[in-house]
Amino acid sequence: MKNRSLQIRLEPELTALVDKAVQRTGLSKSEVLRQGLRKGVPEVIRALESPPRKTIVDALLDLKGLEIPERRHRLKRRL
Repeated sequence: MKNRSLQIRLEPELTALVDKAVQRTGLSKSEVLRQGLRKGVPEVIRALESPPRKTIVDALLDLKGLEIPERRHRLKRRL
């Protein structure tokens, strides 16, 4: 396992929260932070990632009474 160091500044509220977790769990400060990152980063990603882009076809499909026929052939995407 590779060891990497990451230095971050913590606000006083976070420092107090980490210290409280260390006292309650008996884990080291670094282990509390590692576990917090493992459990918290996926939630941060879900909260902050942008929603999928809405295409013009999606917008047209949302209009009431408008019917868009299915295509016979798939569109080729240009990059």
